[in-house]
Amino acid sequence: MTIYNLKFSRFLFTSILATSLFTPLSKADAAAFYIQEQSVSALGTASAGSAALAEDASTIFFNPAGMTELSGGQIMVGGHILRPSANTNDLGSTASNGFGTVSTGTNDGGNPFDVEGIPNAYFAYPVLADNSLWLGLGISAPFGLANNYGSTWIGRYDSVESELKTIDIAPSIAYAPTDWLSVGAGVNVQYADARLTSAIPSPLTAGGPVAATDGFSDLAGDALTAGFNAGILLKPVDGTKVGVHYRSAISHELEGRIIITNPVDAGGAVTNLAGNVGLDLPDIATVSLAQKITDRLELLGSVSWIGWNNFDSIPVEFAVGGGSTKTLNYENTNSFAIGARYQLNDKWLLRAGYQFDETPTNDQFRTTSIPDGDRQWFAAGASYDVNEKWTLDFGAVYVDVAKENINLTEVPTAGTSVTTNVSTEGNVGILSLAATYKF
Repeated sequence: MTIYNLKFSRFLFTSILATSLFTPLSKADAAAFYIQEQSVSALGTASAGSAALAEDASTIFFNPAGMTELSGGQIMVGGHILRPSANTNDLGSTASNGFGTVSTGTNDGGNPFDVEGIPNAYFAYPVLADNSLWLGLGISAPFGLANNYGSTWIGRYDSVESELKTIDIAPSIAYAPTDWLSVGAGVNVQYADARLTSAIPSPLTAGGPVAATDGFSDLAGDALTAGFNAGILLKPVDGTKVGVHYRSAISHELEGRIIITNPVDAGGAVTNLAGNVGLDLPDIATVSLAQKITDRLELLGSVSWIGWNNFDSIPVEFAVGGGSTKTLNYENTNSFAIGARYQLNDKWLLRAGYQFDETPTNDQFRTTSIPDGDRQWFAAGASYDVNEKWTLDFGAVYVDVAKENINLTEVPTAGTSVTTNVSTEGNVGILSLAATYKF
């Protein structure tokens, strides 16, 4: 036990350090800002079969009940490199005050996303010799977002820079009362850190608001909150696995501040106010199937429901009283994935998959901070058994984000009105690598 405790302590410290340093600040690559890149093996099938397969320790994220399917203790560490790209075209964005209405300019913001990395790590350990009781730990980043258009772009009054990062630590347990049924659950201790910035149009500029006289709003906060997840894994007949998993909603109350810089021709005074920001993240339910066709071929499928209606607004409350609310009206969504695994030989396992992922945004309330559309995933991957102890996983994905329109009319301050009218579309390229050590 001394050796095990030493290994576990080193793994836990290294994983938390790595996750803290490289937690994603990129365009999330499921609908809105939910991040599906939680396992390189699951990525290779576009998450098809993710709650049923239980092929490695990353099952802790997708369905902790699957730990009882593992052949022995495992440590798994993975990383994903994302290259998001988005294009925005102006369709007639304007800003008004009592002195006129003007175009917000010609700067389309370019690609607001940078190349980013997403890490995750998992540890699974059998407590009983018959493998019926397992303990596990998952470290992941299930939600994230970052974009920066620049302070003079056409949609600056809606957003300039948006960031959300989460770190989720999930101690988990699984138990198999029979050889055809396993149950599992985990506690999700989640840290969230968010920042939203936007320009403020001047009500005093002659002819109408312009970037040179804009004010600025900078809102930031963080919170530590807990949720849970639970799942079951069924094996009704040989060669068939059915997994059902539920991840609870988490409602963060971010404690932070808002810094408001008045427009230049309104004095330019800076006000720093303490306050709270509400961030209601969705619950997620998934049903997956893994069906053996031959000794080498396995077909996979998953259907997920995501309760995005939790994220209907972003309320802000100031410590001195008052506040504001950003209406979003997100809608519940579904995603559908199909895939396959093929055992090429004793060393190589091949994967492929496709997923259609609905956007929760709608034309009336879609924002430039989350310029989302329906997504199609095209995925491929492989595993290579180096030896009895080590396995390497590889994955590559192309995500196409459908073209959508953003048409928002807002009143940022008394005497001003802004219409952000643009179209947006994009894509994401993903390369992933993971290493699993079995002990």
